[in-house]
Amino acid sequence: MHEAAPAVAPEVPEKIALVMRRQRRSLRALRAEGIVLPALLLVFVLSVTALDGVVPMGLGLALAFIPVPLVAAVLLRLDRFEPEPTRLLLRTFLWGAGAATAIALVVNTGVGILLGEDAATIASAPVVEEVAKALALLFVIRRRPGFLDGVHDGIVYAAWVALGFATVENVLYYAEAWSGGGAEDLTITFVLRGLMTPLCHPIFTAMTGIALGLAVKRRGWRGWRIALVAVGLLLAILLHALWNLSATIGSAPIAYVAGYLPLAIIGLVLLIAGARRERRILREGLESEIERGTLEQAAYEQLIAGGRTRGRMRRQARRAGREARRLLYQYEAAAYELAHANKRGERPGRPNAEETAAACRTCLVDARTRLGELAPGVVAT
Repeated sequence: MHEAAPAVAPEVPEKIALVMRRQRRSLRALRAEGIVLPALLLVFVLSVTALDGVVPMGLGLALAFIPVPLVAAVLLRLDRFEPEPTRLLLRTFLWGAGAATAIALVVNTGVGILLGEDAATIASAPVVEEVAKALALLFVIRRRPGFLDGVHDGIVYAAWVALGFATVENVLYYAEAWSGGGAEDLTITFVLRGLMTPLCHPIFTAMTGIALGLAVKRRGWRGWRIALVAVGLLLAILLHALWNLSATIGSAPIAYVAGYLPLAIIGLVLLIAGARRERRILREGLESEIERGTLEQAAYEQLIAGGRTRGRMRRQARRAGREARRLLYQYEAAAYELAHANKRGERPGRPNAEETAAACRTCLVDARTRLGELAPGVVAT
């Protein structure tokens, strides 16, 4: 007979409650919809690419993945204080790489046959591709509510799904360039797409992510939130269409200097500002917990530390097994929500902040105690 799962107080933030409840049914659905379907569609897309030959596809794959580690490292670095589950990020990447590219390939090819390549590039591609990528963000909100809960999270998830899409799209472009013009065309295409504009798709989809992040935090009439998301999606489509149009009419260099570079800089600034804001909230919100006795000084410094310290904690937890990984996530999520609750409690008119802080404090202490027994040394004491 299985032991009943412990009840979770309603005031515990949803992120922590999801981990504590171990929603196995949702996780099974997440694996089926978030892994199996996109993986099958990815195989379909690569099979279409392989029709031009194994060598073009192999070169395309090799070149397309060159910028991925760098972009991924930047995203992980800027998301270290409220880290999203690695598996969820990988599933988001896989959706962009498999499902979104398959949808775009089928629809855009059909539009190109019926209306011409220019119509597919300028009219069809921006709409189809941005909607297909937005589905991944809606999937996160529906299947794992509480994980995408702000602008910073919206940008992070948008960047991951767009990175997956851009990677596989580049495979198609590189294979086509090799087949059509050999090494010279392939080199030019790689420089333009892989080195100069690796953040194009993340910039477009970030508009949708920002809108979703604002919408999930907004209270009130549901129609306003839907309208907000629609505006973000339309902005993503518009930016995408203008970029494609500039390439079609030969003004891509102007669009690159006047549009892409400023947007890329703004996007990075927003991510850096978001990471610094999270670190400041953690530092200020958890400082009182040292006096309260919830955290020792070493544990406090570990929680506000940079990426290397957090990375070392996660590697140690992974070596200790699945339960240790789950407890570490509960510990980090509880610390993050506790810091935010303490900061909210400093503002007038927030009567429930202390109740939420007390619940988060209990979750944090419980996770730290069990993690210390299961994997000593992961969390400082």
